[in-house]
Amino acid sequence: MDSSRKILKKFWGHEAFRPGQEIIIDDLCADKDVFALLPTGGGKSICYQVPGILKDGLTIVISPLISLMQDQVEQLTKNGAKAAALYSGMSYREIDITLDNARFGSYDFLYLSPERLETQIFIERFKAMKVSQIIIDEAHCISQWGHDFRPSYVRISKLREIKPAVPFAAFTATANKKTQADIIDKLGLKNVKLHQASFHRPNIAYRIFHSNYKKARVLELCKSLKNSSGIIYCQTRRSVREINAMLSSEGISCSMYHGGMNNEDRTSTMNSWMQNQKKVIIATNAFGMGIDKADVRYVIHYEISDSIEGYFQEVGRCGRDQEKAIGFALYNENDLNKLKESISVRFPKKRKISKLYSTLFQHFKVAYGDGKDQVVEINIQDFANNHRLPPILVYNGLKILELNGDLSLSESVFHPSKIKLIVGITELYNFEIQYPAFNKLTTYLTRKLPGVFDVYKHVDINKISKTLKMSKTHVEKQLDQLNNFGLCDFIKASKEPTITFLRARAQNDTFLLHPSVYGIRKKNYEAQIDSVIQFLGEENCRSQKLLSYFGEKGEECGNCDKCVKQLNEDKEPSELILKLLNKPSTIATLMNQTGFNEEFIMKNLDYLQEEEEIQFNNEWIKIR
Repeated sequence: MDSSRKILKKFWGHEAFRPGQEIIIDDLCADKDVFALLPTGGGKSICYQVPGILKDGLTIVISPLISLMQDQVEQLTKNGAKAAALYSGMSYREIDITLDNARFGSYDFLYLSPERLETQIFIERFKAMKVSQIIIDEAHCISQWGHDFRPSYVRISKLREIKPAVPFAAFTATANKKTQADIIDKLGLKNVKLHQASFHRPNIAYRIFHSNYKKARVLELCKSLKNSSGIIYCQTRRSVREINAMLSSEGISCSMYHGGMNNEDRTSTMNSWMQNQKKVIIATNAFGMGIDKADVRYVIHYEISDSIEGYFQEVGRCGRDQEKAIGFALYNENDLNKLKESISVRFPKKRKISKLYSTLFQHFKVAYGDGKDQVVEINIQDFANNHRLPPILVYNGLKILELNGDLSLSESVFHPSKIKLIVGITELYNFEIQYPAFNKLTTYLTRKLPGVFDVYKHVDINKISKTLKMSKTHVEKQLDQLNNFGLCDFIKASKEPTITFLRARAQNDTFLLHPSVYGIRKKNYEAQIDSVIQFLGEENCRSQKLLSYFGEKGEECGNCDKCVKQLNEDKEPSELILKLLNKPSTIATLMNQTGFNEEFIMKNLDYLQEEEEIQFNNEWIKIR
């Protein structure tokens, strides 16, 4: 058997592991149950991918994010490993073939969403698979105390009942002590090997300020750091568009990323930022999972996350090269009010959820007692408009119904068109003689898509259209006809979320919301919001507070806004500011340097201007 270091070099090109990785790999190779808490950027995927290649058998990876599964499969395949994924949007035939391949040893890795574990087709094939390890990624989703609970995660432990000898490994980047204990209990981890990297990030300066002029401060920061790579996080697509427009108009090299963009634009945006063609990316929390860019010098939170875990994950995307980095967050009374209001938004009134339940089944024409395992595409905006419902109510209502076990809601991810020929070459040849109008297309499929008789191949409709000099509409029509003739399995491209109904429609729509889904979860979320608000108003060391939240003890960092402010409190503020203005500066830079809040800095600048000590222009403050 190759050593883990040889595998690391062969498949990833690295000479050595990051601290803490090798001991986790050794435990997995020794078939131990593992719980690994590795903060964002800790390289957790390597920890199970190396043993997955070393061990004899299939590694099953359970992940909640389709986009992350797709990325990992693509990367593993590119590196020479054999990997596949199962997720919503695939045809029954494609799922069937993928599971058969997994059963007969064609893959090293099989990625799948937790909802797939409950299907009969998976369970039956799983029993016959030679499985070497089961990996649970984003394991905090299994805990009702976690910030992103997924009900389907709770049923993962049933796999252990089927294959009790197969080791389990749970990985997460964010879990406090209560969540950790719940994960271990829910998964039934036995004699578990615990691995916890410290949450201490000494190279990141946490700077959090109250601001009534957030856009101005963001612009100042980006101009002062214009040669550095950065991320700006917003909570809404509207804010993303506004910040992007503002920075672009000021000549800042930037682009935006959010869930409403098509896959091509999102990929282009990400690549241009990864390659430093664009310096700043403005994004919702849809951006960042699985992305490892070492030289990000700053993360700005224009709008703060609704959980400490979310904030820590996002700010942790800067400074992964261990060089100095800044986590700069801004908030005001409006943000605090939105956080408080988010409780009623996230948990709509029960009667509204009940109304959504019946509207949903009516919309998709599902009869009482019917609908179990049915999969439908849903455009949430169109659905909301059709039924005169607020889109945010529809989205959050669907999430409650998902927690209740009535349905599963997939993320909005682009699924490209795919095709597989399901007849032999002789039958296809006979078809071409009988229907010569299809010859150009069938010839293209067999010559340009090698392996199309064996596996599903991506189909680029635009490319076929240009090559064959046929309209895109005509190409799609012929592919549909080939599908209807039973010659192929053609799956059209889709970027809409999907709903899988996990239960039949209740008679007269009388369904019950479980207390743990609504009442208990609502209380947990209220506590989550309280933690964020308390953290924003914290008077002591930010780093120390974060470590305490995650169950660690630490010294004062000397680096956050509170520690820097403490160092400067004995100094006369106007003199300190004048000293810092020995070169042109901005309000945001002065806040960053002194730890003083925006209001205090502006008050002292007004005094210095009245004393004619300083002058402003459109961009800079400087000494007269």
